[in-house]
Amino acid sequence: MGCSSRVGAALVVVCTALSLNATVARAEEPIAGSVVSHMPLAAATLPIGAAVSEQIVYRTLRTADRQGISSGSIFLPEGAPPTGGWPVISYAHGTVGSADRCAPSVAGFYETERRPIERWLAEGYAVVATDYSGLGTEGALAYLDGPAAGANAIDIVRAAHEVYGDVLDERWMVAGLSEGGHAAYFAGHEASSRAPELDFRGTVVVAGPTHLEGLFPLGGPLFPELGIPGLVVYVLYLLGGIDDQRPEESVRQYLSPLGISWMEKAATQCAVDIGKTVASERVPLGALFSQSLWTPHIYELMREMLQVPVDGYDRPLRIVQSTADTTLPIPFTWAQLVDLRSRGTQFEYQEIQGVPHSQSVIASMDQTVEFTQRVMR
Repeated sequence: MGCSSRVGAALVVVCTALSLNATVARAEEPIAGSVVSHMPLAAATLPIGAAVSEQIVYRTLRTADRQGISSGSIFLPEGAPPTGGWPVISYAHGTVGSADRCAPSVAGFYETERRPIERWLAEGYAVVATDYSGLGTEGALAYLDGPAAGANAIDIVRAAHEVYGDVLDERWMVAGLSEGGHAAYFAGHEASSRAPELDFRGTVVVAGPTHLEGLFPLGGPLFPELGIPGLVVYVLYLLGGIDDQRPEESVRQYLSPLGISWMEKAATQCAVDIGKTVASERVPLGALFSQSLWTPHIYELMREMLQVPVDGYDRPLRIVQSTADTTLPIPFTWAQLVDLRSRGTQFEYQEIQGVPHSQSVIASMDQTVEFTQRVMR
């Protein structure tokens, strides 16, 4: 064999080795939506009309830029599946807390969210519902980390197909309330590209918070009272998530001893309990801080986590908001509608009257079912 032949053979060997190494590396990378485990849900968590109810743990995003796992629920309707299988609703729940015991796949859903799930089941849709990464799984909830929560809501559909693909249709849509409405914006924006093997049809956002990237960085000792119930709790969950998943941000340096104590307490309680405690003790938001959060770095982090997309939706978008919502005052949603229109984004909007935040899904359910049937055709 000549010199040139030996060089050519060596190159073949090297290239083959590199190819094999790349294949092994790719094989070891976690696949979004792949199932870690699944098992039957506890009887107390089951919605009416579910023939199959399971808790599932699957691979997904932990934060906007880190891999992890999430748990969630799978509910299949009673009866025989239609030709092609049941189309799927991915439901993103509202704020329930940060402790693992608060996860809907552990504690069940509040009635205000269980009833809509039961309605979808009765209409012939399978329902999957992420807990969000860190709620029911290791670490603290990645609260309002929009890219992660959106991925959680997409990847549970992929996980459900891994387990029940023989009875599920590829058609699916996402819907969410409050924290889940925030997640639904991100899921609807990324669904087609993140899960191209599925047939994404649309998004329903009910009382989804927007423009928080301009509000939360204002946190500091001089932060005024805005008359928004629960804002202290939301800030505690948001900072607790950052403290757990992004220790390099050192969020504790911005907090007073009182703020650190409340952040740690919030991590162990469900939202209803911590909300009552904060209200009874009249904890002012400003007292949580020792210095202002307003730094270019923190603002950029908040923008990455919180800023809701206003263009790039490739499927129908439905937005619902109540004029009587004191948890998410309607001006936040009005501002979002203006931004969407300014970008030429098409959407449907339903404004409901006299309905509190938590009742918004139920109050708008007839119109949401009509939207669902239309986009799923």
